[in-house]
Amino acid sequence: MSELKTHPVSPGVTAETGHAVNGMRVGRAPARHRVGWRLRTGSGDGEMPRDRTARLRVLAGSAIGVVCLFVANGLAPEQGSLFAVPSSAVGWLAIICGIVGAWLVPGLWLSAVMMRFGVGQAAWLGTRIATTLAWYALVGPVIHRSAQGASVTTVGVLTVTTAATAAVSLGLALGLLPRPRGRWPRILVAAFVGGACTQMAIWASSLKWSDDRAYSHLRLDSLIVLGCALLVAVGALSRPKLPPILTQRDIRTPVIALAVIAVTATVLLVIGARWSPAQQMPSAFSAQQVTAPAGADIAFALTAIGPTGSELIRRANFTVSDDTGRPVSVVTQVEPASGTADQVVTLLVVLERTSQPMLCGEGRMEKAIQAGTPLKITMRDQVSGLLTQADVPIGWCAG
Repeated sequence: MSELKTHPVSPGVTAETGHAVNGMRVGRAPARHRVGWRLRTGSGDGEMPRDRTARLRVLAGSAIGVVCLFVANGLAPEQGSLFAVPSSAVGWLAIICGIVGAWLVPGLWLSAVMMRFGVGQAAWLGTRIATTLAWYALVGPVIHRSAQGASVTTVGVLTVTTAATAAVSLGLALGLLPRPRGRWPRILVAAFVGGACTQMAIWASSLKWSDDRAYSHLRLDSLIVLGCALLVAVGALSRPKLPPILTQRDIRTPVIALAVIAVTATVLLVIGARWSPAQQMPSAFSAQQVTAPAGADIAFALTAIGPTGSELIRRANFTVSDDTGRPVSVVTQVEPASGTADQVVTLLVVLERTSQPMLCGEGRMEKAIQAGTPLKITMRDQVSGLLTQADVPIGWCAG
């Protein structure tokens, strides 16, 4: 007879029937089942810690971005070209703060709260860039349209961006609170808090700028309150999504992208410094004869052209000759033109009476009257080379 072989097991372990017989295991062992770890909404076992961390990261990044934008706006020097190299440390600091601020606000909360990107750092980077470009491309037309044709300024774009960021940040902060638990109560509470805070901010601003006619004419209170309340509710109910922490394997994509951006910016700065893309007209000035005021025989309106046109007018040295090329003695004086732009001045010309026989004699005046063409003199600027002609008044010859 064959012997029945048994295998020892630990005491207390039961067979399939759930009984232990003298420490011996009889029958088949029970199948093992793995229970997966499932996240439940509001469970707090794994979802809430990650959601809390993402919310805090978005809040911190948005705050840093807003501060950088305000610093850049306060320090930004006036530059004639976007590609101009800053001439001081303050200019470089303004550019750096502006780049950091534009990257963090509002692209960070737009991509984390309202957009969903694919897998990997490349998808996240593309979403951030797309949302940032879309925001700054659309915020200007939206302001212009909503404000009934108001001009769009840097301060206006910064104000709208800061207001939207503050509304979403308030919603993210409210989302950290454990109560209320229901979806609709959370929506109502977030919208109420957002609308109330926005209305108080509008009241405070109206008290500070009570004499601002532009603001009282726009009357955008209801639209601003509704938009901010909606953003607060979205921020409170959202589950921010941020990219995972970079590892040595997936860090290559953002590093390559940043390297390409840095090289491109460097090339643009070098090209802008050596071959400026700014369109500048050559410096000169134009002359047009106008009605002479009392005390002058001939008058010209001189208009400066180019960056040094006004300087050329100040250094002008005019010589006058008749139709045969003989020099004519004159006295010139330059005066600012009243009621015109700063680049327009008036040149007053007084003809010496000693030149009257040369200009009007030998029957020149009679011939001019019969032909219907006035007597002319030629004026030439020895500095710029400007050449123009002027009509001699008939009354001057008769005087």
